[in-house]
Amino acid sequence: MARACKIIGGALAAVGLAVALTFVVVIARDEAYGRAALAAAHHPGNVMYEAEFKEAQVRRAFELVGVIAGVLLSLNGATLVGLGRVAGRMHRAAT
Repeated sequence: MARACKIIGGALAAVGLAVALTFVVVIARDEAYGRAALAAAHHPGNVMYEAEFKEAQVRRAFELVGVIAGVLLSLNGATLVGLGRVAGRMHRAAT
């Protein structure tokens, strides 16, 4: 039981960190958001530029949800690793 929790937890933590890092890289390379924000700032009241900026904001929100989901997945994995350690100590203490 302890070993399975550690293995599954480690895998979940690794996948979660990979997902979070991937979305951080996607956010860092998103030049369309900066261009849309700049165009909306330079042309206030222009519906087309504001619509592009809103679209970029929605895309950025989904990317941030991906980062948060990755962090939460890695947190679940770390919890399973900790649970595996506790289970291993209890098993050694019982024998």
